[in-house]
Amino acid sequence: MKKWPVWFSIIPLVLMLVSGCTAARKPAPPAPAAPGPAPAAPGPAATAPRPLPTTPAEAHRLATKLAAEAEKVPGVKSATVVLTGNTAIVGLDIKSGVERGRTAAIKDEVARRVRAADNRVATVQVTTDPDTVTRIRRVAQGISRGTPVASFNREIQEILRRITPTTR
Repeated sequence: MKKWPVWFSIIPLVLMLVSGCTAARKPAPPAPAAPGPAPAAPGPAATAPRPLPTTPAEAHRLATKLAAEAEKVPGVKSATVVLTGNTAIVGLDIKSGVERGRTAAIKDEVARRVRAADNRVATVQVTTDPDTVTRIRRVAQGISRGTPVASFNREIQEILRRITPTTR
């Protein structure tokens, strides 16, 4: 007879312990909204951007044109360009005597000129890091020898990973 008060006090305790151990369901965090206005849906007259050339000869020809455009920027000694997808990867050698603070302005100007030189270039990534510029040169030399761009995918991804913080 005296056991029923004990059971009535134990059962709620057990229920609280069991329900407290289940994982709380939290709603998924909302996807971050892109800054600026939402992109408009393309109309019937809109066309998709053409991809950059994929054959080695065409890619080398366009990369040479874009490198020449980058070298027109005051302060640039030489430029090397590698194309992948709609991205131009630009490695710059800056002339000696250029102030360190001026380098960012040079990179911005190079990115602007390269983007303006060919409307198929959607993204321009510029670096002045000597090690990364050397890697870009090696890839560009391989492409100019006729090696397909696809064979350099791993190297290109590593270069892009290194440059990402300074994307233009």
